[in-house]
Amino acid sequence: MLVLPAHLTLTKQIKVPRVDAARRTQIIRFEAEQAIPHAPTEMVWDSVDSGRRDTEEEVMVVAAKREIIDQLCVAVAAAGIEPARILPSVLATRAAFRLGLPILAQPVLILNLGERSTTLLQVEGTRFAARTLVLGGPNVTQQPEENKEYEPRESTDSLVAWLTQEISRTVQHFAREGGLASPVQVFLTGNSARLVGFGEALTVRLGIPVQRFDAQSAVEFTPGFASVETVPGALTDLIGAAAIVLLRDQPALNLLPPPLRQRASLRRRQPWLIAAALLVVTALLPPILHYRQMAAAARTKLSAIEKVVVPLRGRAARIQTDLAQLHQLQVRVAQLQSVHERRTAWLQLFAGLQEQLVKGEDVWLDKMKLIPPEVGGSLKIAISGCMLDRTGFAANGSPETNNRVKDLLAGIASMPDVTAIESERIDHSQPGLLRFDFILVRSLAHPL
Repeated sequence: MLVLPAHLTLTKQIKVPRVDAARRTQIIRFEAEQAIPHAPTEMVWDSVDSGRRDTEEEVMVVAAKREIIDQLCVAVAAAGIEPARILPSVLATRAAFRLGLPILAQPVLILNLGERSTTLLQVEGTRFAARTLVLGGPNVTQQPEENKEYEPRESTDSLVAWLTQEISRTVQHFAREGGLASPVQVFLTGNSARLVGFGEALTVRLGIPVQRFDAQSAVEFTPGFASVETVPGALTDLIGAAAIVLLRDQPALNLLPPPLRQRASLRRRQPWLIAAALLVVTALLPPILHYRQMAAAARTKLSAIEKVVVPLRGRAARIQTDLAQLHQLQVRVAQLQSVHERRTAWLQLFAGLQEQLVKGEDVWLDKMKLIPPEVGGSLKIAISGCMLDRTGFAANGSPETNNRVKDLLAGIASMPDVTAIESERIDHSQPGLLRFDFILVRSLAHPL
């Protein structure tokens, strides 16, 4: 893991509404492209959650020039080191502070005073915000409203006066934009924090306690390690980077370019993939041999079964052919049976009508006509006939003849497979002769 100095990074705080993950990623990408004053192809950036409020989330976006990152990666690769992560110093400082003071819950301000930049990190519980001040040298990511370039100070007093103004501005900005409470204590770290009388002078200016933060108190060193006075101030950031790797609960991001990040991820997983492949091969070898033996035994049994099944298959094919022919014959028999039943039904109908005409005496039929049936309706036959009036040639017919006609129609209605007699009509217009018409309705169970 490489820790990138603060003067080589650009830090921005953005606010994101509480939305789903996909929408949140789109918003962060849009806000980051708006906040970074360079073309996206020239920069490498990443983001990390820095706090949560009622209706929105705070996100810290850190960016660096791709040219600088590439040069750094080439330099460490030439030394035989393959970087897996590039971490901004502000997150390393926060991790080191949480490692040294894990239970501190009051809002505090951490000043990391380096040779070329100063980082102001305000921490309140799990929320944090940062601002970088570049002291001198090339400022590759300088922003007028965030970063300001200053010439190196010649005295502690001038540095304290300048820092007091910047701390006041920064705390007001964090309170206005992020709602962070005013810090109750200031911690100093970095090389410049060792200036004699620096902490005491800053305490007088700010009116709150200022003390030096030493992350080395949370680390056990081996015997013979250099004394604390000779240890470089950058060791705090290295301790914070180690805390991010070991503790796994610290916010972190990665400024490594995506191609190198993928290669590093593949390199880290390669031993595990090889071990997994070997484990799979070792675990699958006994089952493979076992199932091969089972397959060979199954093939032997299958060959024996095939010798018996082949003749049976020929018989089964002949049976299927015979069954198909039998089905065709059954269909043909059913058709002939239907024709026979219809013919028989006509004969039965005519026999029934003849029987009723014999009973009625002196009656005959003039006409029979099939009425086209409706879909799903019963078969209807329109029948017309005449009956002699035995009593004389009365114009309107005698009651006896009318009763004979009614008895005739009732007898026809009682015939088998006759469901009803409809539209009955008797004509008395011709003396000595009664004409009648009716519609005979057949049952659907025995069609004609």
